[in-house]
Amino acid sequence: MGPSTKSFEIFCGTGGVGKTTLATSRALFLAGRQLRVLLITIDPAKRLKDLLGLKDENIGEVTSVELEGQKLDALLMSPEKTIGRMATSGNTPDLASNRIVQILSKPYGGMNEILSLVEVQMQFESGKYDVIVLDTPPGAHFLDFLEGIGKIRSFFDKSFVEIFAHIGQKSGKAGKRLFGLGLINKVVSAGVKKLLSYLQNVTGAKFIEDFVEAVQIIYQSKDAFLKGLSLQEKLREESQCNWFLVTSVEQGKAQEAVDLKGHASHYIHKDHYLLLNKCLESVVSEWKPMKENLKAVKSSLEDQEQGLKSRLRESFTNILEFPEVVSLSPAEHLHFLTQKWNAYVL
Repeated sequence: MGPSTKSFEIFCGTGGVGKTTLATSRALFLAGRQLRVLLITIDPAKRLKDLLGLKDENIGEVTSVELEGQKLDALLMSPEKTIGRMATSGNTPDLASNRIVQILSKPYGGMNEILSLVEVQMQFESGKYDVIVLDTPPGAHFLDFLEGIGKIRSFFDKSFVEIFAHIGQKSGKAGKRLFGLGLINKVVSAGVKKLLSYLQNVTGAKFIEDFVEAVQIIYQSKDAFLKGLSLQEKLREESQCNWFLVTSVEQGKAQEAVDLKGHASHYIHKDHYLLLNKCLESVVSEWKPMKENLKAVKSSLEDQEQGLKSRLRESFTNILEFPEVVSLSPAEHLHFLTQKWNAYVL
């Protein structure tokens, strides 16, 4: 089996199916093929931190790790740290200091998915990596990540860019604020003007000034945001990206995978893979029960899993199976899954 030549490998799925562990095992497998690998997780559960032995101070920073004798880089997404990198690379220090941007860039401030796209694009442009393995948020949050692309496009559509361009013509912080307020009063609808007026009564004029300044600062950093749009096209190209939709044989999980695929069908290209985790077939086949009731249990487990796989083949062309790993050691679990990738050619 040759190593992946694709720039991105995206892992998505509902919670509790082993998505992060499989993404980590894939990253280790690729690193073992002498590829320069960056593993990024957007999953707020931070399981990757435990798997790779990362510490809290590593969150938001690219960290070199060694596991299974392989070296790779890992990044636990931090919107605040991404904003900081954008401010540095774009020479826009106000982006990191504006309090409205700071609020929006909190982990649950609303910009997490957008900033994740920007971060992936920045890391790709660095030229340091052959492959970026991305562990996305679970379930519906994964769709939020994909739809972050649409949010960027909506925010920076032609009308907004024209407004920002006018705002950006004014120099001096105080002048910018006053000019921005005057312009917004002219172009926004009556409903929005009422909202701004209400916010000013509740929060004070300072908040409105900070808000207008945030709009200006974001416009100044628009190039970094807009580059996230180009990532969408890369993720849709079969030559650029592998998509792995992860599920397990546990009851109800498979249907969740089918539903998730349906919701994301306009993002995921046709050449994608379903990773069916925690399969019992290989373990159960070696079980030789003597009692009739246990024989019935074995037969039931085999029939149930075979029926599940048959139903999944109706929705997925490429299914890769990973067995249940009976081990209390995360390291042993990860080692087994990493080795399992050798069985698949992709």
